[in-house]
Amino acid sequence: MHVPEIIAHRGSSRECLENTLAAFARALEQQADGIELDVHGSADGAVVVHHDAMLPLERGGGAGGMAAIRELTVPELRSARLHGGHPVPLLDDVLALVGTRATVYVEVKAPGIEAAVAALLDRHPTVRTAVHAFDHRIPVAVRTIRPGTATGFLSASYLIEPAGVLRPVAADALWQSTELIDADLVRAAHAQGAKVIAWTENDPVRAHVLASWGVDGLCTDVPATIRAAFYPA
Repeated sequence: MHVPEIIAHRGSSRECLENTLAAFARALEQQADGIELDVHGSADGAVVVHHDAMLPLERGGGAGGMAAIRELTVPELRSARLHGGHPVPLLDDVLALVGTRATVYVEVKAPGIEAAVAALLDRHPTVRTAVHAFDHRIPVAVRTIRPGTATGFLSASYLIEPAGVLRPVAADALWQSTELIDADLVRAAHAQGAKVIAWTENDPVRAHVLASWGVDGLCTDVPATIRAAFYPA
């Protein structure tokens, strides 16, 4: 039976606050094959793990309002806390946490930080990593700076001709919205040498259907549930 790679979407995000070290650690405990996360750039060039460009912060035990990541420095980020008291992780922190236990899939949300992302990946050469984005220019730019970087393109539309998107830059993976995946799309992407990663798939029954079509990865909020669907106790 073909078992796709199980990728924890922003960590084990149903159990823990998403994109936190706690969520990533929990996903590793649940034997996720991969960790997916989102990054932005700080005011002083750090790569910050968070989905949105704005951070909801707690200060002094209470709500502290919103702050733009691009306007914050690392010392300010280190002193800030997310809901529940969680620290704001840097990509450097996550790569150190994961080590060789899983692949880290970095979704770059902000333009202009490609060099900083590439430099961080170089700092952690033993960590398996890949870069993807909705702006397809971003992973291409990272690979230009850092040849050999695995790249992925995010898509929320059904691609009539996947070759036209994947072939010109030899993308390694198509991250496709799960409801827009069918067997034809998987075959077309594979014909271009690209993996298909479904996002975000939380239904074990649908996960088996996707696996039967040859989908290579399942990005999920519930990695333990999806893993149990393929590896029952």
